[in-house]
Amino acid sequence: MSKKERIVQRNAYVRTSSLEMADDDNRTVEFVISSEAKDSYDTVFKMAGWDLNRYIKNPIVCYQHRSTSSDPDDIIGTSKVYIEDDKLIGRVTFEDGAINPKAEKVFQKVLNGTLKMASVGARVLQARFGDKDKAEDPNVLYFTKSELFEWSIVSAGANPEAHKRNEQTIDEIRTESATEIPVVAPIKIENKSVCEAQLIINKNLYNK
Repeated sequence: MSKKERIVQRNAYVRTSSLEMADDDNRTVEFVISSEAKDSYDTVFKMAGWDLNRYIKNPIVCYQHRSTSSDPDDIIGTSKVYIEDDKLIGRVTFEDGAINPKAEKVFQKVLNGTLKMASVGARVLQARFGDKDKAEDPNVLYFTKSELFEWSIVSAGANPEAHKRNEQTIDEIRTESATEIPVVAPIKIENKSVCEAQLIINKNLYNK
């Protein structure tokens, strides 16, 4: 994988109380699609850095990140996204089963608890290591500006090899960030494309 195209994964989850609060009549369910929690790869998305404007213009929810699929039923609904209590929430409205049987199947599996994970497709525009003066961990990579493209309902752990690639990619980013710029300086990241993965960030690092 080239330095210009890197895939990083992160999981997101249906809200704990979401199934009890699900609106069956309106076919809506809420997911926490991002937060400021540090993930297992020592990266954090800052809530203040989310740019939702692009997504609001085309608020699609996909199945397994198949936004470029030739099957239109892979787009299973639309959603409203908003920040609440330092979490990015996606409230999906699934398409009616009469026009999209796949949306109906996914909706029922979500209500059943079989499918409970989600993920975002995002373009990261800026990243930096943590600043001690801001009570941040200097070993953590903070994504301080990100643009939401889409989010998806996904199954968990479908490809173990993807987790290995993700870890390798994070190691590359951290190594380059430490050697090429001061740890508190921002990194500009230029998007190339959005690919199928649980959290998708394609980027090209260069000094600001």
